[in-house]
Amino acid sequence: MSRMYECDVKRPFKRNGVKTMEWTTVPVSSLGSTPVKGGIRCRHCHGAVRVHKQRVPEGPADHVEHLTRGDSENCLGGVHFKGTHRRSSNPIE
Repeated sequence: MSRMYECDVKRPFKRNGVKTMEWTTVPVSSLGSTPVKGGIRCRHCHGAVRVHKQRVPEGPADHVEHLTRGDSENCLGGVHFKGTHRRSSNPIE
């Protein structure tokens, strides 16, 4: 089973005095418990993901999983990956 321990998060940046929102890759463990304002997506296929936090010491570490089976089947990080990677049919931009 594949677990994705990193994801893309949209965060504010300031470039040349202009504020923009850009995607950056972060460890899932750094997300905390509050919702991410800018958005969160799979770093491989840019599809929607759900965050799973570790609940017990011997349980699985913090990770994300795809919301749709189709994304999971067509993504390098997907649990159901079938061997041909492609971008999500509904990417989070």
